[in-house]
Amino acid sequence: MSFAIDIAILVLLVGTMAYAWVVDRRVRLLMSVLKDMEPMIGTFSAAVDRSESTVSALRSAGQPPVEETRQERAPTREEPSFRTRRERPTRPVGATSVPGKSELVRGFFETVRQREA
Repeated sequence: MSFAIDIAILVLLVGTMAYAWVVDRRVRLLMSVLKDMEPMIGTFSAAVDRSESTVSALRSAGQPPVEETRQERAPTREEPSFRTRRERPTRPVGATSVPGKSELVRGFFETVRQREA
């Protein structure tokens, strides 16, 4: 009986080792893909930061939003039976805006480099 238990433990151990090897290969592949994508992600993050600053600058300049000007020009008529615009998504409870997204992205890649060294 003890021989059968030893064999079962050995089979489970080999299965665990094989699964760990597969997961390790996938993580290494993911990390190599992330390294290749780092310049693109950095550029995208910088573009998002620039667009956010541009939008805030336009709002602070006192220009009315596009929606208000459309509503002012449109003649008053009955409400359509369907919505012409999507509702603005509501921010989940407890979610906050993250300023400096590009620093967050750079910090992620620096942490990855330090762990690999």
